Amino acid sequence: MRYVASLDGGGTKLSCLIADERGKLVGRAIAGSTNSQFDSVEEIQSAIRLGVADALASAGIAASDLSTVYSAMPVLQIEIVEQALDTLVGGNTALHISDEFTLSLFGAIQERHGSLALAGTGSFAGVRNRDGFSAVGGWGAMIGDEGSGTYIGQQALAACALMTDGRGPPTMLLEHILRLWHLPRLLDVMIKLYAMKLNVQRTIVASLCPLVGQCAASGDEVAVRILNDAAGQLADQMVHLIGKTNAQELPLTVSGGVWKSSPLLFQAFGRRVQASYPHVVILPPKFDPVIGGILLGLEELGVDTRQLEQASYGDFAFPCLYADCGSTGEAAQAL
Repeated sequence: MRYVASLDGGGTKLSCLIADERGKLVGRAIAGSTNSQFDSVEEIQSAIRLGVADALASAGIAASDLSTVYSAMPVLQIEIVEQALDTLVGGNTALHISDEFTLSLFGAIQERHGSLALAGTGSFAGVRNRDGFSAVGGWGAMIGDEGSGTYIGQQALAACALMTDGRGPPTMLLEHILRLWHLPRLLDVMIKLYAMKLNVQRTIVASLCPLVGQCAASGDEVAVRILNDAAGQLADQMVHLIGKTNAQELPLTVSGGVWKSSPLLFQAFGRRVQASYPHVVILPPKFDPVIGGILLGLEELGVDTRQLEQASYGDFAFPCLYADCGSTGEAAQAL
């Protein structure tokens, strides 16, 4: 039996999956963040080794059983990843140090050429065509990452501060955030956040995305406005890049945990993009990026990945991103 592994790392966590040659997931693990902006070389390599070792133990196989490994993570030097993996896998294992765009696009629509708006803890827009790869965004939370999970979470907290000061409209976001974090006041939220390391702050703030989506679906006008703004930011990136690369004929999709927070975000994004490029085909994503690495590895083994059922990877499949997937409040319809 042959096996493939996929590693998808970022500012929040490293996901490690192992599948057999039939495409069945047999091993999985989660390790720490692997982002060169915030993590040291030692921390990144430790997370890689721990994640792979735990996934192998979960699968009940040895590292030498892996035929191929695909990995993608925001690391400045690929040698950092190569060194960590070389100490784990056998000499016959094919190592592919890929990039976030490649795994995300292939996981989403099983294509190598296309346009992608990624919104997770951070954000960027990318296009790959026959002329190469182009991207905008991805500048980090301090100077960019518009429409990202961190951006949405920051906007939610800022709205709560305005409400608390009496300078902004009421929003159920404050009550929900305090309940989520088991804190009595917004002041305690501020104290909690500012005591954390920057990368932990980003992760915690970005984790508010599902809550913003829930409040928007309940009709909270502030939450709706936040999602609408984020959709506009992500669409502006994509519209600029499509024009710059003449990518109107390429399929466009999305990836990243932010898109799972609310179908309203995807719908508003699509309308904004198609207002500028009406003929762009926008496809909902099928799988998370980590599945993209599994599918690329299986394809390398000669497996027809298009025949694999989406239910096979249910934990890593995207929810429906269209309007009829669930009820929303009247204010949410304003998106």
